[in-house]
Amino acid sequence: MKLLVTGASGLLGNKVVQFALRKEHDVYAVYREHVATSGVPIKLDLTDYEKLRKLIFKIRPDVIIHAAAYTDVDGCELNRDLAWKINAEITKYLAMTSASVGSHLIYISTDYVFDGEKGLYKEGDKPNPVNYYGYTKLMGEEFVKEYAEKWCIARTSVIYGLGPSYKQNFATWLINNLREEKEVKVLTDQYVSPTLNTNLAEMLLEIAERKMTGIFHTAGADRVSRYKFAIKLSQVFNLNKNLIKPAKINDIQWRAKRPRDSSLDVSKALAQLNLGPKRLDQALNIMKNELVKYE
Repeated sequence: MKLLVTGASGLLGNKVVQFALRKEHDVYAVYREHVATSGVPIKLDLTDYEKLRKLIFKIRPDVIIHAAAYTDVDGCELNRDLAWKINAEITKYLAMTSASVGSHLIYISTDYVFDGEKGLYKEGDKPNPVNYYGYTKLMGEEFVKEYAEKWCIARTSVIYGLGPSYKQNFATWLINNLREEKEVKVLTDQYVSPTLNTNLAEMLLEIAERKMTGIFHTAGADRVSRYKFAIKLSQVFNLNKNLIKPAKINDIQWRAKRPRDSSLDVSKALAQLNLGPKRLDQALNIMKNELVKYE
C-alpha cells in the first residue's frame, strides 16, 4: 500500500509512519518544520496548494492519513485565520485532491466537536463545538464529507504517549514534573477518553488497510477525569501521586472555553476493529514498556 501521512513528525503521525513501515508499506512522510525521521521525508507547507496538488498527483497514494492540525486550543481562539486555514481549508483541499486521484482519505478529528454537556458521545450525535478549535475541526469534517469520495473521519481524545521531544503532551508533561518533584494542578471536573498514540496509530493503519469508511470514535476505552488519568499514570510509573493537586475548570484562566465531558463512546470501534481501543491501564503499561526501551 502506498501511504501519504501529513503531520508525519508529530506525536501521532510519527507512530503511524513507523507502524506502516513495519508492515512494509510505502510511506511518504510529509512535514513542515521538524524533519520526519522515518519513511520518505517530504518537507511541505500544506497551505501551498499547488505544491500539495502536484505531490499527490505524482505519488497517487492509495491512502492519505491527514494528521496535521493546529491543536493549540487557546491559540486557535487568538489566531482564527490561521486555525481556519490549517484545520479547515487544508482539509478541504486534501478532500478535493484525494477524490481526483482516487485516494482513500482518513481525517483525524477530535472530541472537541462536541459541547461536553453529556459525554460518551456516539458517532451519530450532533456536534456543537464550544470553541474555535472545535469549530474548525468540525468544518474539516464537513469538507471531507462533501468533497472526498472515499473517506473516514477518526475522532479521538487527548492523545498522549512517547513522541518528538520538541513538544510535550499531557502524559509526558506529568511524568517530567513528578520526576522533578514538582506539584501539578489537574482538573477533577473535565472528563475525556485519553488515547495512547501507539493504540491510535494501530487503529488508523487497520482502517487504512481495510479501506473502512464513515465516522469512527478511535479513542481510549475509558471515560475518566483528567485527575483520575493523572493518578493512574502516577501509579503505573511509580511516581508520587501526592504531588497531583485537584483543580476545577473555573480555576483555570483559559482564552477558549473547554467542554466539561467530551468523552467518546468507542463501542463501534471495539466491535469493528481487530486492534480496537485499549483500556487505560493497558495503554499506560504499553507506554511504560516503551519508555523503558526508549531510555
